[in-house]
Amino acid sequence: MPGEPDRTRLSPRAATALGAICIGLGLLIVLLAADVIPSDEKRFHAPRWVVSAAGLVFVLAGVALATASAPGAPEATGRTTWRSFLLGGAIVGLMAAVFNWIAFGPGERRFSGGLALPFVSVSGPASEWTGRVAFGIGAVLVDVFLVCMTARGLRDLLGRRR
Repeated sequence: MPGEPDRTRLSPRAATALGAICIGLGLLIVLLAADVIPSDEKRFHAPRWVVSAAGLVFVLAGVALATASAPGAPEATGRTTWRSFLLGGAIVGLMAAVFNWIAFGPGERRFSGGLALPFVSVSGPASEWTGRVAFGIGAVLVDVFLVCMTARGLRDLLGRRR
């Protein structure tokens, strides 16, 4: 109804606070992976670049969240901007790198899985093959999304110039 506040969007204050939390947690992960914050090497089950990429996803998502809802931000209108295109591409690209490394990268992987239903929960180790197939499907989906997102973003941005 006209005059009612939009309850489907975060307020700028809430978006900034949530964005700051994401940035802080992501920076913590990046600093651990970069060994700025000392940590036990045995706790890393992936190369440090993979852990850094995962942390950067949170940092960039926090930046996007904190700045997109600012008053007058073009992203609030739903239009693609170079800023949103680059931030979104970096976020999805980093996610794709992590998924692809888990699914297709060298080395042994250990996975666990489970099933939870009301009043019943079963969990345990899963085979490496099962885990790689699951992450492989996810990796291919994220890769396809990245290509589609890039194509549409470029079409929107370059098509506007005509």
